[in-house]
Amino acid sequence: MNEHRITLLGSHDKILKEWLTTHPDGHERGAIVLFRRISRKVDGLPKSDRFLSVEIIRMEGDWIIDSTLNQFTINMKKFPDLYFRCENENLELGFVHNHPDGNFYFSEKDDINEKNILHGLSGCNSPGSYLISLILCDNIWIGRIRQGINPEIILGIRHISVLNESLDLYGIKMPDELPISLKRQEKAFGKPFNTKLQSLRVAIIGLGGTGSPIANLLARTGVGELILIDGDLLVESNLNRVSGFSKCDIGLNKANIVMRYIKCLGLKNKVVAIPNYINESAEALDALSTADIIFGCTDDVAGRDLLNQALYYYSQVYIDVGLSGNVDKDQDGNPYLRTQKGRVSCILPEYGSCLRCQNVINDQMLSDEQKLKDNPELADLDPEILKKHYYIFGANVQSPGIGAFTRGTANNAVATFMNLISNYRDLPSDLRQDNIWIDFIHLNIHSNTPRDIPECIYCKEHLLLKQGEGKYRLGTPQYGKIPIDD
Repeated sequence: MNEHRITLLGSHDKILKEWLTTHPDGHERGAIVLFRRISRKVDGLPKSDRFLSVEIIRMEGDWIIDSTLNQFTINMKKFPDLYFRCENENLELGFVHNHPDGNFYFSEKDDINEKNILHGLSGCNSPGSYLISLILCDNIWIGRIRQGINPEIILGIRHISVLNESLDLYGIKMPDELPISLKRQEKAFGKPFNTKLQSLRVAIIGLGGTGSPIANLLARTGVGELILIDGDLLVESNLNRVSGFSKCDIGLNKANIVMRYIKCLGLKNKVVAIPNYINESAEALDALSTADIIFGCTDDVAGRDLLNQALYYYSQVYIDVGLSGNVDKDQDGNPYLRTQKGRVSCILPEYGSCLRCQNVINDQMLSDEQKLKDNPELADLDPEILKKHYYIFGANVQSPGIGAFTRGTANNAVATFMNLISNYRDLPSDLRQDNIWIDFIHLNIHSNTPRDIPECIYCKEHLLLKQGEGKYRLGTPQYGKIPIDD
């Protein structure tokens, strides 16, 4: 599947559909969509660029010379200013219109319009420029891409994704036959569900107690491409809760072990491993940017903070997984679990509160974590001493690693992912998709209310969605310059 992928933010999808379908005389209408292109290499996976919607421009007033039910004539003199913007802001041009007559295919007039626009675009900018074309027909998106270097060739698309509270996927080609292992899944959700999963590229960051079973489940559910990212080595104490590992693997990298395990399943997934930490590897960050879905299964605050930024820069679905718990001692000195909870936070670019607003991460936690990294011996001190003498407040006893709880949380994370595509859940009014906790001790499910931070640049003001990365990965010089191919 080396076709490209197109992503529309939910707000852009709504604007386009309202505009295109409300002409007072029922005529065709058009619009411009400016896209940001993500084109970064992942060794072992086919090249598949992502085109992320940034801005909508309605074609109205002097944009249109005339229109009918079946076509409209564009004023080509309006395009040079857009060509200039695309060149200066590193954007790609999208041309969108509707077919009120119900025609689900591109017409000869569409071919002429696309080639005229692309001729001007590649002449003003460069032959490497892309034109993304979308048609709306009966509320369904159809798309294709051309490039100025050879405008006669139609570049296929893998899917068009719309990021609302769910993940809507359009334009997917149905295969003649799916693996027999997916037949029972097909009975539950239908054949299109399995095909949608095959079109997705999913990255899992952290392959420990939650990440390894998530990777295993995603492979078995039929996700087409998997990227496994983790710099950790397997130690013997991990074996009670990880999936796909054995004692023979001790001392080896976790991402590589899980990749080998998934390949041995003999399914049709493409899987690659990057044996590095996400916040220390340009290769890992570039691979992350190419994914449609991210599962955050890391246990460090800095890693979560990075992923919390990435979901907005790269217009991704982000599912963060974590556990918390406390161990106490009874009157005889025996340990017992006071609390043990598993959290799944499902966040989309315009829906849900970010991890900072959920208080899963904050500056104090980041500072405490860095202090402990700089001085590992402090981790063995009493928490009260750390607070009093070292101003470290986040050094509580770590939640115990118990396979039943880590896998239970992993199962809920994958079930949440499947719900984004099939919408099978009926959540009670007191539960939030972006923050669901399973209490394994008291057997209840609840959501925490996020903090009200109106000025949050991530999930309230959406500044990262609008501004893009600039020259550096995630807009941060320490992560290095973005590859020239992008």
